Amino acid sequence: MALSRRKLILGASAAALAPRVAWADASDRLYPRSLAVGDVGTSGATFWAHGRRPGRMVVQVANNPDFSGAREVVGPWASERTDFCGKLRLDDLPRASTVYWRATFDLEGDRGEWMVGAFRTAGSGRDIRFAWGGDTGGQGFGINDDFGGMRIFNSIRQSKPDFLVHCGDLVYADSVYQERKECHDGSTWNNLVTPATGKVAQSLEEFRGRFRYNHIDDHFRALLTEVPMFHMWDDHEVKNNWFPGAPVKDPRYEVHSVDPLIARARRAFFEYTPIIGQRIYRKLSYGPLLDVFMLDTRSYRGPNSTGKQKCYGPGAEWLGLGQRDWLKHELRASKATWKVICNDMPLGILTRGEDKVTDNATNGNGEARGREIEIANILSHIKKHGVRNTVWLTADLHYATATHYSPERAQFRDFDPFWEFMAGPFNAGTGTLHDLDDTFGPRTEWASIDRDLERGMPPSMGLQFFGIVEIDHQSLDMTVSFYDQEGKKLFAQSIAARGA
Repeated sequence: MALSRRKLILGASAAALAPRVAWADASDRLYPRSLAVGDVGTSGATFWAHGRRPGRMVVQVANNPDFSGAREVVGPWASERTDFCGKLRLDDLPRASTVYWRATFDLEGDRGEWMVGAFRTAGSGRDIRFAWGGDTGGQGFGINDDFGGMRIFNSIRQSKPDFLVHCGDLVYADSVYQERKECHDGSTWNNLVTPATGKVAQSLEEFRGRFRYNHIDDHFRALLTEVPMFHMWDDHEVKNNWFPGAPVKDPRYEVHSVDPLIARARRAFFEYTPIIGQRIYRKLSYGPLLDVFMLDTRSYRGPNSTGKQKCYGPGAEWLGLGQRDWLKHELRASKATWKVICNDMPLGILTRGEDKVTDNATNGNGEARGREIEIANILSHIKKHGVRNTVWLTADLHYATATHYSPERAQFRDFDPFWEFMAGPFNAGTGTLHDLDDTFGPRTEWASIDRDLERGMPPSMGLQFFGIVEIDHQSLDMTVSFYDQEGKKLFAQSIAARGA
């Protein structure tokens, strides 16, 4: 009896079928398997590509799809040391222009076929339209060929955003994919399984395999050729609800501290994302209308609180002093009309689970305590210095919401009203509605799911959501809209620009 492709991949030994071969097609191994561009601004972008064997990364950029008169840039050497990933930064691109680019790897003059992409640099005189969301591949839902793959990425691509902000959980390194997953609704989800996804990730190679896995999907790969992606991380790139120094009690793991997992996951994350440097939090200027602030609430936090141990005193950091002060300074210095703060977790939606662990900044109703003090400090700073037109975008809870925060409803009142929008998941189990924490006066104006929805519904139920932010270059107003997996518009919220 012939073996299925899934069984063949899962059953092959690591020595005979390494993950980098498991996802490969039959084409020449010199061909770049995937490419991406990220952190695009008015005249700069970071280019990334993945090859199959050692070679020098080569990028060509042009103002036409024929690449006549293209400029060629030779980049870094890609090898096993970088898992055959290469990236380079160009900061002298034409403003407000379509950039056609292609990449390959050169091994002693032998080049593979070019992998081609295109994107647009930022500039004035036109509207801005970008997407956001997060949470890819969670709860054991990987690539299902019978379902058509990760279909939400096709809908995002077809919406033609200038870029996509992925707010974290780009992979679920702690989620095990089974060939057949029985779902709550009685259906069966068929996963494409690789050696790296058939167990929790612990080694560097296993973490790398997790990031490679997304590129198997045709929709994800096609999206990257047309839409720049701005990357952040949350917990599942490492392990659920991690913080530095956290103990590991899960018997599936051979380590007893999360720290070695963090180091390996962090290396794989930077290898597989178009980010220059080793810092996740950063500001991306996208012309005079928009500055995007990307946060990292994982790397600098103190321990999570539980029902017995609250995050109230010293060690209760969420952003850390350095990142908090950086954000305050950059918000105050920003000249952009809109300041969009991208966070991996919501500010005022309780995330306390059955284990009573609080993973985000909320500490329950009442005055600002613990991690909430950092948020209060930032919000009062924004008010004090007259920083206008701030909007927060997030993911994490596997549904979509439009949440308005107001001091009139809050326990802590020294801030201006603002909006927070949450989107996702991207091909993961759907979440359930969480309660609100009244510290900053949140009120849910719209939610994508009902409260009685059972947790962990498969992507085949259609309850996958992404958001689109549009800024009108004439009125300067912002509109935030939500779409489902098939690209159907569900809700829109308009926000007038203040003091612009």
